This record gives sequence, C-alpha cells and structure tokens, in this order.
Amino acid sequence: MEERIKNITKMEIILNHTDELISGMEKLLKKWEQNQQDFDELMNYYTSEERGKDLEDDRLKNIPQDLPRGVLSEDAVFDTYGNRKDLCIKMIKLGVAGLE
Repeated sequence: MEERIKNITKMEIILNHTDELISGMEKLLKKWEQNQQDFDELMNYYTSEERGKDLEDDRLKNIPQDLPRGVLSEDAVFDTYGNRKDLCIKMIKLGVAGLE
C-alpha cells in the first residue's frame, strides 16, 4: 500500500507540474504570436535600403555613439533570426513528439 501511495503522490506532482507548464507555455506562445509582426518588421528593415542608409550614417559617426544600435551590427539580427529559427524547429519537434 505504501508503494501505491508513493506512486499516486508522484503522479499528482507530475500532473500539477505539467499543468503549470501548459499555463506558462500558453502565456509565452501568446507573447510569441504578438511579436510576429514586430519580428517581420525587423526582418524587412534588416534587408532594406533604410538600414543601408543607417549603416552609412553610423560609419560617418552621424548617429550618436551612445545610442544602442545592435541592429546595425553585422551579427545581432542574423543571430536572433538563426536562434529563432532553431527554436521554431525545436518547438515543432517537441509538438510532434507530444502527439505521438
């Protein structure tokens, strides 16, 4: 009987933890979805003439040097894009595994 009680307790913990994760994931996925339009805007900027002009102005020191401008760096946006893509692939794989 003691072993059954331990198992029920363990399963209850797993159930509650899973419910907490589901709730957290739902909140995070909502934020992710809300960010999609902003991310698309960033990707459009990354390949735009506007960014090219901003890069030139930065090179000429026309942009304040204390202004955060990681978006003008060679790697920041590219790395964010790659990390996001990797995460999307991981979410797909986890989603499929969760349905199998």
